[in-house]
Amino acid sequence: MGRMRRGAARRGPGLSGRRVRLGLLLGMAGLALAGPAAALPPGPALLGRWVPDPLSVLAVAALAWAYLRGAVRAYRRRVPPADGRPIAFLLGLFLILLAMVSPVAALARESAFVHQLQDAALRVVAPLLIFASRPQRLVFWGLPKRLRRGAFAALWRDARLNRWGRALARPLVAGALNIAVFLVWLLPPMQDAAVASGAVGWLARLSQLGAGCLFFGLLFDARDPDRGGTRYGPRVVMLITSALVMVVTGVALTMKPVEFYAAYPPGPRLLGFSPVDDEATGGFVDWAWVSLIYLLTIVLVFFRWNAAEQRAYARAQQRRGSNSAALQLPETAEELWLLVTPKNRRVGLGLAIIPAVMMSLAIAIVVTLHYGV
Repeated sequence: MGRMRRGAARRGPGLSGRRVRLGLLLGMAGLALAGPAAALPPGPALLGRWVPDPLSVLAVAALAWAYLRGAVRAYRRRVPPADGRPIAFLLGLFLILLAMVSPVAALARESAFVHQLQDAALRVVAPLLIFASRPQRLVFWGLPKRLRRGAFAALWRDARLNRWGRALARPLVAGALNIAVFLVWLLPPMQDAAVASGAVGWLARLSQLGAGCLFFGLLFDARDPDRGGTRYGPRVVMLITSALVMVVTGVALTMKPVEFYAAYPPGPRLLGFSPVDDEATGGFVDWAWVSLIYLLTIVLVFFRWNAAEQRAYARAQQRRGSNSAALQLPETAEELWLLVTPKNRRVGLGLAIIPAVMMSLAIAIVVTLHYGV
């Protein structure tokens, strides 16, 4: 028996190494197929051009398969997902494919407007649909048992990975990373590189998707704050801050009088836009559409905040004979005021940061436009 265990332990690292090498080969194949951007024919011929990206297709197909398999198991256990959640999840995956391999990805190399639409789909809309549906349980159920009890169990027990996960799963980190990724790829040298090189463009799309998944995964954390989940005040703050960044940068991109990006083809672009108008329309996507999505998401977060407080109140009522439980159930208006004042103060201080962030961004953009153009 001991020999069998030692033999399995010896075989484990080799198998893991082969899987890592296979993943690296697939990644390099995806980058090679993405390749440098070729000269694309203008007009309707672009609609027939699909960007080869087998890595993205395989990843999306694997997620869809695991989710549907988990949904079937959930229905068999009589715990089906809420109505609309499977549709939202699958629609989010469809948007990822649309942005990564469809003619939209080809058009994004020809038009700054479509490029901003592509970034918005990967960074905002697709992660919002995916994580608002809370798919983690169904995806996990849909994985093969060997994978759940093997690789995922090992990752779950890894102390170093848990430390990294806790460091990233903070509203300040997730919100700052989401904004930083957006701003970095909006810079003219970075966006020109993403348009001119298929490999750099693939990395840009992957980073946009990763930052959006971290942001909305934390925003729609299914755990209640009293059970280890993220507090709702910081969730609202990171949403509003991201919306204000979209507004300020989008307005600056829309109102600028000159062309910023040199990698797009000269002359008339999609829908007959001039280069300046094309980039201005891309800025309009950020400050009008994307910021509106962020602000509408705040309403959904407040609804979930209210539901979480109701669940916490119901749990507190079920606990009897405890001083801490009694403090969570105020009986007078004065006790309620003493209980909610610290929470309201923290939320107020968090919201007070937003005007400071907006003013700093406005000053930085005005200085950049005035002295850098």
